[in-house]
Amino acid sequence: MPGQVKPPLREVLEKITKEQEYDSYVVREKDGDGSNIMSSLSHVTLHAKGKTDMKLFAKSAAWSAKIRVTNPVNCPYSVELYFYETLWKQYEKLEDTFSVPKEHRFRKPKLFGCGYEYLNETLVLEDMVAEGYKEYDRQTSVDYEYMSTGIMLMAQFHALSLAYSKYNPEAFKRASEYLTMDESKLEKWIASVAPKMLSTAISCAEEHRDTLKNYFHPSKKFNRLFMDYFRKGNDNVLIHGDFKPSNILHRRRNGKLELVVVDFQLVHDANAVVDLMFFIFTATDESFRRAHFHELLHLYYEKLRASLLRLHIDPDQVYPEKTYRARLEEFSMLGLAIGVGLLPVVLMDKDKMPDFHENAGIDDFAVEGSPLFKERFNGILNNYVEWGLL
Repeated sequence: MPGQVKPPLREVLEKITKEQEYDSYVVREKDGDGSNIMSSLSHVTLHAKGKTDMKLFAKSAAWSAKIRVTNPVNCPYSVELYFYETLWKQYEKLEDTFSVPKEHRFRKPKLFGCGYEYLNETLVLEDMVAEGYKEYDRQTSVDYEYMSTGIMLMAQFHALSLAYSKYNPEAFKRASEYLTMDESKLEKWIASVAPKMLSTAISCAEEHRDTLKNYFHPSKKFNRLFMDYFRKGNDNVLIHGDFKPSNILHRRRNGKLELVVVDFQLVHDANAVVDLMFFIFTATDESFRRAHFHELLHLYYEKLRASLLRLHIDPDQVYPEKTYRARLEEFSMLGLAIGVGLLPVVLMDKDKMPDFHENAGIDDFAVEGSPLFKERFNGILNNYVEWGLL
């Protein structure tokens, strides 16, 4: 009911209701599955006599002032607002300018309204679930169709960034500066959480425990490797930053799998392969990677080239294959760092999620490993040993 909604969200919803020519709205809190720790989520229904109900989705800030002070990334709500209000408008212009076919355009929810009040930032978006999309079980490994379709979307997203940097370099520079992580805060944060992250990983390792310990000796080697996930890139690419199954909704229409990407709170300037490695190592298990890992690396660049050509850009000028291959070699161990530092959060049990509304700090991102994490992490170790990298 409107009376039970907090004032910042209520103000945004009242404005949207009037703009869309509806009479009232009802808000229902989304059931949590542990996949989101940054926002409070709600389903919204607009009502009007004689009109079909309109379904929306609201995101309200959940992070306390305490965690924002030490947070090494830009405020996730400010980032997502910037993405929708500034960056995406430029991306859409590029797609329109070059008449990119609908089936090759990057799909995301439409923004209907937002609020900027500090600690109460709000976005109200198209409700993709009402459009027939479903959330993916974050604890289940994806299949090849899902992975390959997701990589196609990722390539489209990165291509838009490369096109923006080529056609409007000054505007891209401003976006890059706004969306660049604070490295001094990053270094302090990683230094504080790395010991617990490494300890958890080592305790969960089985057959290759000694190999893992030796690889990360001295321990600061992990700090440097984990920094690569957040560090500013050199290739004019703004990555999604959290490209994982729980941020990719899916539906099947006319026999075809359709995916839509959500949650742009961690968009930042980094190397393209960071998104690729994060998606592969959070969405798949050992056997899947054994069968498809190198094929997926080839597929990404193939899709990136196709996306750039649709934007009238020569891939060999903005992101040649030799650069891509060099980045893959440079970041070859990033999957291991993701396994140690980020996979425990992705796979943590629902009831173990930290509550970032009140007293949690940035150190609470270093969580204990769940039984599923243990299984998946040992799979990563097995893959790296088989590939001759560990």
